[in-house]
Amino acid sequence: MLGVHARRVLGAAAAVGLLVAASGCVRLDLGLEVRPDDTVGGEFTAAWSRDFLEEAQDEGLERAELDAFLDALLDGVPGTERTPYEQDGFQGQTATFTDRPLAEFAEFGGDEWGYLRLTHDGREYALEGYWDLRAAGFIDPESFEDAEILISVNFPATVTDHNGELDGRTVTWRMAPGEDYEMRATATEHNGWAFVVAGIATVLVVGLLLWLWQWWALRRYSTGAMR
Repeated sequence: MLGVHARRVLGAAAAVGLLVAASGCVRLDLGLEVRPDDTVGGEFTAAWSRDFLEEAQDEGLERAELDAFLDALLDGVPGTERTPYEQDGFQGQTATFTDRPLAEFAEFGGDEWGYLRLTHDGREYALEGYWDLRAAGFIDPESFEDAEILISVNFPATVTDHNGELDGRTVTWRMAPGEDYEMRATATEHNGWAFVVAGIATVLVVGLLLWLWQWWALRRYSTGAMR
């Protein structure tokens, strides 16, 4: 979405003009799923609101120009299959990708607008990111004041630290033009052997306690019988 395709995005933005201010006019939603085999799948949706499309038509903007802006954004997603998107009053496209190596996301983006890094080291998954949605870039804060911009990542391990919104193993960051954002998240895999050892130790301790209780009860009974 960024970096290599930045000039095309800016060119498409200039063609559109981006002068029509409309509440919630655009939705950008990137969702990633990190898998245990170190592959990544996900979806990136780019869509205009129906209200914006109607206002843009009244202003004389061609639908082809608007679609070119979305196409430029979606072209930044590698190895994708595109499908039409129409939901919640938005129309656009969703680019879906599967089985991408996690290594491709070790440096995703990497220009002045932002980056997203995903790594897996040992039992720990780490996410680090930065997104600059202030005046510089392809989104004009004044024209896109109420744009919906979401980034969500689902981890194959328990999330232990984050600065977004957590739902199960998915962390979501909600963003708005005019601000810059730092993102972080850490997820840690459980040590299977540690659970096995802990389980065995628990069984042994419980068994020992039961044996001691039985021994104490028998000794008490035996003592009472002797009296």
